[in-house]
Amino acid sequence: MKSQFEVYLRLKPSNNQSQNSMQYQLYHNKRLQVLLPRNVKLGMINNNRDNLEFNFTHVFDQKSSQDQVFSKVTVPVINSFLDGYNATIFAYGQTGSGKTYTMSGAETWQLRGVIPRTLSYIFDEIDKRTKFQYKIYISFMEIYNENAYDLLEKRHLEIPLEQWNKIALYEDDQDNIHLRDLSIHSCNNEQEGIDLLMMGNFIRQVSSTPMNQSSSRSHCIFTVTLEGCDTTTETYFVSKLHLVDLAGSERISKSQVEGNLLNEAKYINLSLTYLEQVIIALNERMKGANRQHIPYRNSLMTTLLKDSLGGNCKTVMIATISSENDNLEETFSTLRFSQRVGQLENEIRRNEKVDLEAVVKRLEQEKLVLIRELEQYQRSGTVNSNNKKPQTQQQILPQQNGMPLNKKQIQEKVELYLNEQVTQLDVQSYDDAQMCFEAMKDLYNIRMKEYVTELTFISEKLQKYDEILTRKKEQSSFLEQKENSSPENEIYKRNEFQQINSKQKPNQ
Repeated sequence: MKSQFEVYLRLKPSNNQSQNSMQYQLYHNKRLQVLLPRNVKLGMINNNRDNLEFNFTHVFDQKSSQDQVFSKVTVPVINSFLDGYNATIFAYGQTGSGKTYTMSGAETWQLRGVIPRTLSYIFDEIDKRTKFQYKIYISFMEIYNENAYDLLEKRHLEIPLEQWNKIALYEDDQDNIHLRDLSIHSCNNEQEGIDLLMMGNFIRQVSSTPMNQSSSRSHCIFTVTLEGCDTTTETYFVSKLHLVDLAGSERISKSQVEGNLLNEAKYINLSLTYLEQVIIALNERMKGANRQHIPYRNSLMTTLLKDSLGGNCKTVMIATISSENDNLEETFSTLRFSQRVGQLENEIRRNEKVDLEAVVKRLEQEKLVLIRELEQYQRSGTVNSNNKKPQTQQQILPQQNGMPLNKKQIQEKVELYLNEQVTQLDVQSYDDAQMCFEAMKDLYNIRMKEYVTELTFISEKLQKYDEILTRKKEQSSFLEQKENSSPENEIYKRNEFQQINSKQKPNQ
């Protein structure tokens, strides 16, 4: 089914509530109108216009709380994820606009963000879904200077970044991306998940810049993998939830960073530019343009988010903007980007797989029941679902209270006789007998038609089950090599896939 991208906007409170505050109007919490200042020279703004308008799924004003954002944005996505659908929530905006605050939160528990609240909600909801069995796994990675690193590797707490193992990307024959050297951690409760999140955030690359005292210098992807089983149908599903905190864009001329910070900013801005190029290409293709190639491979981030942006995934974006006039250029860049994202849609489907052995056992049992029913029908010759005892009173045909009966009434009386609910039909003339025989013939034809229909249905179902059983035998080798429950094999397969952008050398 189609899933339209949902785009939410969150305004960061201004540090200066005086003339430097951006002037705007909200309409129904969905439309933002920004009033353009006439005394500020901004090359990107057409000063002939008094305002610009942007539409969103929902707009959170400066007074919105963390709980409001989570309830409105995240809860529907998590419910879809628990039902077996892939999902992604990512935050986008300039540095210092509140992305990390929205996704991870602040120091106090009351101000926790989307990711810790998601962990709490997932385990609360699992306890309510009694007919399902779940296994939860967590991974946490960052993309720093166009290299991917595992944030849950404990050795990274003790050794410098230069000695960290880089995560390698591999591609299979179906163009699916797989990761090597990314650890997967089983998570049995909320506290274990919070501990993993805190460790990853502690390892993550953060620096102080002129625009943000605690600026994220890397893109981070916190992934929750779910293996679920519907115990009533023996149906299994595997789904992934990506919670992405993108590093913030910044104008180097404005931030005046140097050295290592300058190098980080260049990588961040370049990867966000490639992200925008992917969004533009997807928009062009959706509008009917002859655009076959989508430049996912231009950056590591867009490669990893390939499914989220243009695949089997329900995707939601939270755009964060500053509320100060000094940041108008970055604000309008974020707003315009968010409008392009909101035009996209993905084709999503439930990631189901079936336990063939359990299904075959259930089908074999159903087959035995159907065979017994078929034998019963063949012995009886007719379908008689009414086993009531014969009534003691006699009913006379074709008259009732001295008046002739019509054809419908005769059919009803004959049906009672055939069902042994009356013991006698009193026929007084040749015409009476003829009417009764015609009624019996009609009822017989109806019952035989129902009987043949029922036999055809049972035969077709038995034939279907025989075909399934045959396929099961043919797939015995598949069952022997059935994927085990470990997500390392389930999702991040460690086979020898062809490495991205490299060609396999022929054997010498």
